[in-house]
Amino acid sequence: DKEKLQEEIKPSEGVPALRIPLRWEWALYGSLVLMAAVMHLWDLGSRAMHHDESLHAYYSWNFYMGRGYQHNPLMHGPFQFHGNAALFFLFGDSDYTARLLSALFGTFLVFMPYFLRSRLGQVGSLLVATFLTFSPVMLYFSRFARNDIYMAVWSLGLVIALWRYIDEKKNRYLYALAALLAMAFSTKETSYITVFVLGSFLFLWALPEIVSVLLRKKKLSQLSFAGILFLLLFTLTLPLWSAGIGLFQDGLGVVLASKEFNAGPVGVPSGWGILVAALVVILFFSISAALGVVWNWRLWLGCAAIFSSIWTLLYTTFLTNLPGVGTGMWQSLGYWVVQQEVRRGGQPWYYYFVITSIYEFLPLFFGVIAAIFYMRKADLFRVFLVYWAVMTFVLYTIAGEKMPWLLVNVALPVIVLAGRFIEDIATSISWRRLMTQGGLFLISGVPLLLILLWRLAFLQINTRERLGILSLGLLLTLVIALIGGALYLGRRVGYGQVLRFSSLVLAAFLLVFTVRAAWMASYKNGDTPVEMLVYTQTSPDISRVAREIERYAKLTGKGMELPVTIDATDGYSWPWAWYLRNYTKVGYPCYSTEPGCASMKATPDSAVVILNTRNQTSSASFLKERYSEGIFIRHRWWFPEVYRDMTLNKLTRALKDRKEWRKAADYFLYRKFGSQLGSTDAYFYFSQDLAKLASP
Repeated sequence: DKEKLQEEIKPSEGVPALRIPLRWEWALYGSLVLMAAVMHLWDLGSRAMHHDESLHAYYSWNFYMGRGYQHNPLMHGPFQFHGNAALFFLFGDSDYTARLLSALFGTFLVFMPYFLRSRLGQVGSLLVATFLTFSPVMLYFSRFARNDIYMAVWSLGLVIALWRYIDEKKNRYLYALAALLAMAFSTKETSYITVFVLGSFLFLWALPEIVSVLLRKKKLSQLSFAGILFLLLFTLTLPLWSAGIGLFQDGLGVVLASKEFNAGPVGVPSGWGILVAALVVILFFSISAALGVVWNWRLWLGCAAIFSSIWTLLYTTFLTNLPGVGTGMWQSLGYWVVQQEVRRGGQPWYYYFVITSIYEFLPLFFGVIAAIFYMRKADLFRVFLVYWAVMTFVLYTIAGEKMPWLLVNVALPVIVLAGRFIEDIATSISWRRLMTQGGLFLISGVPLLLILLWRLAFLQINTRERLGILSLGLLLTLVIALIGGALYLGRRVGYGQVLRFSSLVLAAFLLVFTVRAAWMASYKNGDTPVEMLVYTQTSPDISRVAREIERYAKLTGKGMELPVTIDATDGYSWPWAWYLRNYTKVGYPCYSTEPGCASMKATPDSAVVILNTRNQTSSASFLKERYSEGIFIRHRWWFPEVYRDMTLNKLTRALKDRKEWRKAADYFLYRKFGSQLGSTDAYFYFSQDLAKLASP
């Protein structure tokens, strides 16, 4: 019954009891956005360029320099290259401007909950904005030249457009949905997961209508809002799902997504697979158009025009690279279908449980409670938030590739869910009664209780020492006193009120640690892989050596014509291709004994040589005559993945061992662990003539 459904999801449900004057609301949003802008833009170019960042920055720079751009799914969609090239044109090319687009998107993301305030509530939307501002994951990867933060903006934008259409029934939100879908699919292939999650929820919601249409009891033109949204998501994106049949290519006996580089570009069809692929695309296009025209030809054609125009212009680089239609239509998904078998990163299935608990512990804690609470009794919006968070977590856990930057997509719905739940808690408290009856006691009592329990957990007791026994007795006395005070307050105002207010104090307490974790990851350890977020990172030595090369270029008077040789073994071309992009005499030979490489057989004719340590022994003899003694530098280093190979038995033993508790606490608080950082290293050589010039 349509009227019943509309009544069930009306925005007036959960209207907050707390009201914030509009001027104060705007002031709070303005403060958060300003704070986010400072946090995102400050010292943005200081961190060494990550391998992936250098790829994105270099090909954006090529585009900016007039050398064109061709879509390659290895580096995901074309949006970031167009955006970066535009910023290079406006502000010049540098490490700072290479990350500027991400920083701007990260800042805008903080303001976006405002557009969902009719569903999240005033307090809830401000809480989500606050969590996004100080989220360690969102802050780190919005100061990083990758496309995951763009996907966070598009994904949240899709959710906003979806629910604004449900609430207001205005076609402009359908047009916005089409534009956001085009931007998402032009940014990264994780858009397939996002659309699947949103589309499956709408499908389940509209399932009775869909069945009625299939049974011809109802016309497509009579669909309600859920059916319309599902139809639009389905028809606009269906052709882009064509390459998904590559999952079944072995059974079909044709190559729909090539797996080997020597067989052609990875993810593209070959032989009879080309014909099959063409037929599938045509079929999916026909189905989409037929459904859309039958539903509402004018509205659907308008949405399709918006979607296809944006998508086509970006993938073809404004019609200068027409093959981009083919790579975008098939290879985007085809490439990553193949990569799922590769399982890049090789992370265990519980990877996101580990890394989320280290960085997004606040929204994770409240999100889990919210999921349990809302599944018992909640309106459709709250059920949607639970579905969005749980399904996203499950799908990324199932996916073959698990990387820290993908946590942006996992954390976003959990943050929104936690903000909505904490708003529900706040609006269910009888504030006046609680405050007049001594509720302020909890503001200091809850953090103090947590600190005391922490001390008890790690207290080493020696029964022969009186001081240890006294410490234990004092801690227990204080804990009992605090719990007793809370119980006494509960008798006066209600235990539920005490529990709710205590949970708000706990949220504030955890927010302090969240801010600290964000600061450590983004500023203190930004390019030092003691952070799981940092994962594999270019060493700061590389940016220091790049500055030395620049100094030598000036000393010799050769400028950008200074000859430099980089040993390309282990992918050492990156990030040097970015750092040395303006130098005209840079060579990238491979000096290892691997296939396709050649051992150094003569002294290089360069002022500077960067040599992989693997090749130092075999090549050092050729460098003695003309070069200084090699200076050891770290090239790429990574987090020692001590969390691997966890089993239920190991976990059970760790939970029983307080030494393991201490190790976990040391990492959580101080990023200390007992293992060495992994690294691949190099030697930095400069010519003796250069050494004479450089010496004082």
